[in-house]
Amino acid sequence: MKGVDYVDVTIDIDSDESLKLGACTVLQKIRPGWSIDSISWKAFSEGITNKLVGAWCGDKTDMVLIRVYGIGTEVIIDRKEEVENMEKLHRIGVGSKLYAIFNNGIAYEFIHGNILTQKIVKDPSVYRHVASMMARLHTIETETEEVGLWRRLLKFINLTPSSLTSEAQQKRLDTEYFSREQLLSEYHMLKDMLENASCPVVFCHNDALLANIVVQSERVVFIDMEYGGPAPAAYDIANHFVEYVGCDGNLDYLEWYPDKDLQMDWINIYLTHFNRLNGTDPPTVKQVEDMYELVQKFTLCAHLLWSAWALFQAKNSNIDFDYLDYSIQRLNEYKRMKSLLGI
Repeated sequence: MKGVDYVDVTIDIDSDESLKLGACTVLQKIRPGWSIDSISWKAFSEGITNKLVGAWCGDKTDMVLIRVYGIGTEVIIDRKEEVENMEKLHRIGVGSKLYAIFNNGIAYEFIHGNILTQKIVKDPSVYRHVASMMARLHTIETETEEVGLWRRLLKFINLTPSSLTSEAQQKRLDTEYFSREQLLSEYHMLKDMLENASCPVVFCHNDALLANIVVQSERVVFIDMEYGGPAPAAYDIANHFVEYVGCDGNLDYLEWYPDKDLQMDWINIYLTHFNRLNGTDPPTVKQVEDMYELVQKFTLCAHLLWSAWALFQAKNSNIDFDYLDYSIQRLNEYKRMKSLLGI
């Protein structure tokens, strides 16, 4: 790949020492002028899929991020597609530059700014930038209009384990979770309901959680394009809204899921920018309302997908995170939202 180095190293993330040792091997290739003894480090803890560390030598503006993929994630993430997505965003000036690829990860440019947080996510002066940047993201050309959402959701469901390591985990799985057959039944119901929805299929981030959005002075930047690809625009918006609740501890949707007024304003901003970028008129009130109604239905897809993803991680990941509890909470919210929508 032009301008991107390949480093033949597999980084061990079992300890901070082994992580830094492997990262130094990558840095020697892409930053040969850096003195190993002078490198400063910062561990990032927001992600729950991969291990991420930042490194710089004197000048913090030139921070390099080293991302080591979580064990087994190659089964659920197309890493070649992720790299292509990063290049697409970098070309239009809204993404990180990729520096190197190594056996179990990548090294890339750190985007300076502040991660989007619950404290500011509902601030209109902030979310207007998120809505407008998502609209811009949704105008990136795609090579295919095949909707990856259904393929990915089915894949995640088929990867869900029927057994977990500990007796306590197994008991929760048996008593608080759907069977594989139930998950597949829900999948077919959602696909029948939404596959032909009146909504443009666009290039989507597909994982627009708060930690994947960097806030700068007059704009935001979307990062971590692991799941980027064609999907209904309403799904990307729905997936972002359900992520207002965060990932840690008790997922309080009653507190953090945005109310209708906020969603309608957000969607109006989004559609105004999206339509302008596509050379069409501003949205009508009915178009905003229709998108809002569709977004509510697509929240079900987001909850079921990430619930199945987390259950797979509960069996396979070596990241310190309670994936099983997260999976059950997302499934419970799926059930609650489904009931509210009368589906």
